[in-house]
Amino acid sequence: MYMWSDECLVERGRGKRDEWVFWTANQRWDRNMVQTYNCKKNMKVMVWGCFWDEGRTSLYIMDRDFESKKHGYSANSYLEVLEAEVKPWYEKLDPGYVFMQDNASIYTAGKVKKWFADHGVINITDWPPYSPDLNPIEHIWWELKKRVFEMFPEIAKDRSESEHSRQLLESALQAAWDTIDKASFDCLYKSMPDRIEACIKAGGWHTKY
Repeated sequence: MYMWSDECLVERGRGKRDEWVFWTANQRWDRNMVQTYNCKKNMKVMVWGCFWDEGRTSLYIMDRDFESKKHGYSANSYLEVLEAEVKPWYEKLDPGYVFMQDNASIYTAGKVKKWFADHGVINITDWPPYSPDLNPIEHIWWELKKRVFEMFPEIAKDRSESEHSRQLLESALQAAWDTIDKASFDCLYKSMPDRIEACIKAGGWHTKY
């Protein structure tokens, strides 16, 4: 009974599958044997999502906090997410669900801790530093990027930095999130016993997951 949450920075144009080819030694640098990519920086959007055994939140596009020192994503940005997505869903769920988040600084701010206490949301607060990342939602982020690339190829080719282009990217991300079938989420949360067992067996080192 866990709610797996996380944020992800999505760069426009990322998500293309690797293409595997078989070549002889003298074909190594042939033009049609090399998959190129654009190394220039592209538009990026920070998204947040959460899922549990019976459902998921909407994909939330996070807002920068322009009152913060570096105009980045702050605890205030995260509080907006909690109010919009976590609060209404947590109130509908059966008692006992535990909200999972990592140790990012915007998650551990005093005002965020107070929000959880005020709203009675049970969450994990004792993550050890440098602990293995077993959050299954990480696999969803790759699936999301892949779907955006496949469903909206015109957005991947766009190089504009206009507000209109940003809105198109944000809409595409939310649309792609909605197409991810429940079976994909079910497979991930049901894999947790195996993931934990593999992590223990590896002594906290890398596993196939």
